[in-house]
Amino acid sequence: MNANWIERTQKTIDQLEALKEKSDADRLEMVKNMRFAFGALSQSLGGWMQWVNSPEIMSQFDQDELKKMSDKVIDMVIQFVEYDRDITDYGMNKGLGKQRQEEGSNFVI
Repeated sequence: MNANWIERTQKTIDQLEALKEKSDADRLEMVKNMRFAFGALSQSLGGWMQWVNSPEIMSQFDQDELKKMSDKVIDMVIQFVEYDRDITDYGMNKGLGKQRQEEGSNFVI
């Protein structure tokens, strides 16, 4: 494990917390904050994918540790996907999506 990565990750967390605490952010800043947050999430997911795709790394964890990680990740993903579903529905109700049919399937744009 790279200590430098741990330090960079903590700085990212600190930045995210500071962005969240800023109460006078305008709309453009809020969008910028979400972009930064998704960038951080993307980097983290990339690291997770490297870990779970590496038998050398994953074999270092016992059954109980893997169960705890798996349960925690699944819980976080369920929460995120539920929010994604709900905010997408909310946006669609605001008229932000346009539906079209292609080859018999509904696509939302």
